[in-house]
Amino acid sequence: MMKSKINAWIIGVLLALVASPLKAQYFPPDVSLGRKSLRIINMHGAAGLPKGQSEMFIQHRFGNFGSGAYNWYGLDQSYMRLGFDFGLSNRLTTGVSRSSMNKIADAYFKYQFKGKATDTTNTENVMASWYSNISVNTQAKASISSEPFYFSNRLRFINTLIISKNVNDRLLLAVTPSLVHVNLVEAANESNDIAVMGAYGRMKLSNRYAVTAEIQKPFLQRMPSPSGALKDVSVPQDPYLGLGFEIFTAKHMFQLSVSNAQSMNEAFFTTQSNGSFELKNLRFGFNIVRRW
Repeated sequence: MMKSKINAWIIGVLLALVASPLKAQYFPPDVSLGRKSLRIINMHGAAGLPKGQSEMFIQHRFGNFGSGAYNWYGLDQSYMRLGFDFGLSNRLTTGVSRSSMNKIADAYFKYQFKGKATDTTNTENVMASWYSNISVNTQAKASISSEPFYFSNRLRFINTLIISKNVNDRLLLAVTPSLVHVNLVEAANESNDIAVMGAYGRMKLSNRYAVTAEIQKPFLQRMPSPSGALKDVSVPQDPYLGLGFEIFTAKHMFQLSVSNAQSMNEAFFTTQSNGSFELKNLRFGFNIVRRW
């Protein structure tokens, strides 16, 4: 008799564990497309976090598919970025992160100066923000430059104007002009400043799913220096491109992507040569986000 009661109790617990997720199903709030996430794939969107809310995010990028079966088509070549975001106010968001690729640490702030400052179910026609990021290369000095070495050699900056528009309740489009400043360049006639034009889009499939795309490319071949002299910009032949698929759950967001960039830091993937958007150059990646 005792054994049958124990068995019944165990069965009851197992049934409760199976049934509880069904009872507690979460349906993501029907917020505007611009507020689905802080990031699109690698790029930041115009939205920030509401005051007091925070996010922890993990990004993974793998090697390219062209590396072949020996490297599991890139899965053996993984880099990770771990970071934390916090809403200082309804319009000001800040964050820090550390990437294993080139051991880059970075910090940013994003200020939304146009559009409603809190989550809303209404379609926000236009939202605009200013995004500013500083990244530090924390590798050993010998991996960065020869002597004489200055701490400033480690630094890169990017400032971006993000303007997004809800075309309708299912489609969001945005433009993202940026200025990247690289403290250390290879040649005296090379510009420290790089002008970049970018854009992204998000198309809603349902409250749980969306598809995304983003693009970035330097567009000026010469830039003025502080002295007024024009200096050359190394413009990559191919733009950075990414395609993504988003999944929203109770407190997590999952973003699956393919892109031609392995770096996840804006001041790097926007300006470097990532290669063409061909299958052999594409890399699988994913972001996992936990919001409180």
